[in-house]
Amino acid sequence: MYDGHLGIENRQVNAGGSGSFQLILSYLRQGNGHGEFVIHATSNSFYFGGATLQPLDFLANIGFTKYSGQCQFHGDQCFYRSIAILKKDERGFENYSQTESVHNGFKSFASKIGELYDLRQNEYRIIREIGLSLQVRGILQAPVEIEITEKDIPVWVEKEKFQQLIQLETQRNKIQGEIDFYRKFLPLLFSTGDNLENTVIHSLQFLGLNANKAEKGFTVDVFAETNDKEKKFGFEITGINESVKKSSRKLTQVLDFERIKEHGEKTILLVNSHNGTPIAERASLENFTQPVIDFLGRHPILMMTSLDLYRMIKDVLDEKCSKESVVERLFVKTGVLVYPESGG
Repeated sequence: MYDGHLGIENRQVNAGGSGSFQLILSYLRQGNGHGEFVIHATSNSFYFGGATLQPLDFLANIGFTKYSGQCQFHGDQCFYRSIAILKKDERGFENYSQTESVHNGFKSFASKIGELYDLRQNEYRIIREIGLSLQVRGILQAPVEIEITEKDIPVWVEKEKFQQLIQLETQRNKIQGEIDFYRKFLPLLFSTGDNLENTVIHSLQFLGLNANKAEKGFTVDVFAETNDKEKKFGFEITGINESVKKSSRKLTQVLDFERIKEHGEKTILLVNSHNGTPIAERASLENFTQPVIDFLGRHPILMMTSLDLYRMIKDVLDEKCSKESVVERLFVKTGVLVYPESGG
């Protein structure tokens, strides 16, 4: 019986993920001469609340199958899906040129699965509100079959490549790595949920901070600190397509953290407000209503947007300011952050 795991060999050939999801692409070699590319997916996150689609349930909902045994990659929390079948694999053709599309497809899917989960999560909440149930709706097609032809290149040819080709491929991989790195900042402009939290963590790490997610259910979403531990932060993060109002539960959460914190952390409410609105149209929109500003303004709390953070990172990349100066600004400022400040 096919289970996506058992064969002559099952080894990792790629990895990726986004949001709370971790994905492995493995090459599973079968005894009949066939090979197979299999995605192994999991998530370590669990959310409290009835109106929540759990990450593992989401994987099953989009067409992954729960593995009943112990997966070598994800233990007993593996959901798998075959995406390509190599009909003949006798001389180690698993990395030949035709399979490049398999790897590219995997990388693209892995980079978007967190965003896809956020969309399905919103759909789940709406459906529950109107008294319906979410139907299983797979998004992955049946595995593609790949035929080996006499034009395909076996693995051992890699050793015989021209030096010029090796250099060009190295440059291509380096450029692609840089593209992937810079693209990771873009969700600061439009995202919410886990995808936004992970992007904030990526941004804070770029600024030189040690940043990690807090436990689910805690009063803030992300902890961060400088290497010398002199400056510590607690970030409450949200994405909404409007301004923050006094009725938002985020206000209660940041005040709770301000009350219980024990190590002098700077409390920051970071909001991706108006996240469905183009940037050029946000200038005239308020991010925090005046009642929110008055309410939180009595405490040493910083209110800022993810657009502020994006602009700070841009200025660092453009060498207009240093990472250290950005961190210092986040630590000392209170009230609503104005960035860039008038005249500078």
